[in-house]
Amino acid sequence: MDLDMELGDYPKKFAYEDLQLLTDNFDVRNVIGRTQFCKVYRGKIPQGWNEMQEQDVTVKIWADTVKMKGEVIHKPAVAHNVFRFLDEITFLTYPSISGHPNLAKLMGYLHDEDHFGVVYDLKSLDTVRNFIAEGTFTWMDRIKLIFQLARLLESLHGQTPQYLVRNFSAAHIMVDQDLNPVLFEFGMLTGGMIGMKDRAWVNMKLGAVAAAWPPSFNGHPSSRSLSYIISLGRGVWTDRTDVFTFGVVLLELLCKCAVDGIGCRENSTVPKFLYGVAQDIYDAVKSRSFYEQSRILSLVHRSFRTEAGYDTNDGLKLAKLAMKCVQMDDKRPSMGEVVEHLKTLHMVRNYAELLLLDP
Repeated sequence: MDLDMELGDYPKKFAYEDLQLLTDNFDVRNVIGRTQFCKVYRGKIPQGWNEMQEQDVTVKIWADTVKMKGEVIHKPAVAHNVFRFLDEITFLTYPSISGHPNLAKLMGYLHDEDHFGVVYDLKSLDTVRNFIAEGTFTWMDRIKLIFQLARLLESLHGQTPQYLVRNFSAAHIMVDQDLNPVLFEFGMLTGGMIGMKDRAWVNMKLGAVAAAWPPSFNGHPSSRSLSYIISLGRGVWTDRTDVFTFGVVLLELLCKCAVDGIGCRENSTVPKFLYGVAQDIYDAVKSRSFYEQSRILSLVHRSFRTEAGYDTNDGLKLAKLAMKCVQMDDKRPSMGEVVEHLKTLHMVRNYAELLLLDP
């Protein structure tokens, strides 16, 4: 495939030296984080460069094609990443997708013999993962983010044929300067314009996903890593797979805690993922209705209770919704049902204009 011929003048083609310029030679101070397959940087287009206006951008480069200091480059992965790169370009330039406010807007791409990457028209503050524990990331900010992400997944699942993200993660969602969430990682995307991946392709990838994402609590593979992958659909990926991972992100935002562990109860030597600990709490109160509300509300970080706009009923609704989304069976709601549930929140009904939402 001649990518340049296929795309014409849009998006803009960048050279590797251009991305070096935009990121100050991939300076470590410009690193935002890593995705499942890539490394992401803050960048800036200088005033007048290539007749362009000064502008903040986000640069994503497939890490297996660039030498990172102190990191091992796994060459066999490069071939797979080429397909991921091409799928992303196809997806983000498709007319029905390219204008979505919660998807990264593609400005240009890098594609040569040794490297490939993309440049987004996006002024990034940080990833949702890095914001999760921040006290400055308020209850209102989180409701705004949760609602917009739910609407994004609802939209992707509503396409014909539908798209499945399959590696939806707080590490793969950027927060822009207006505190809007922007999905920018599409390495496991399937469906829609790019076509469904067949069962053999999916099963081939399961082992790689289990090893690489999400990380275990202590940075090494664990039974929780494998149970997480199994729980995503036991090798069969559906829209309920994305519902599960949305539920995990929702739990992270409520608990102010990342998916790869929450401290694991000091007297325990067995690492647990956040959703596992939440499940333990939820299961323990199913038969004890008197304590149910207070125990489930314990999933919501206590610091939110003093914030403006916080509503106890909203906290309870969101905790219950998160647990419905991470159930290990077919009882997970659809993203359409999730959105309708979120519309009943006091915060969404009464602060929609302030949150810049359309409930």
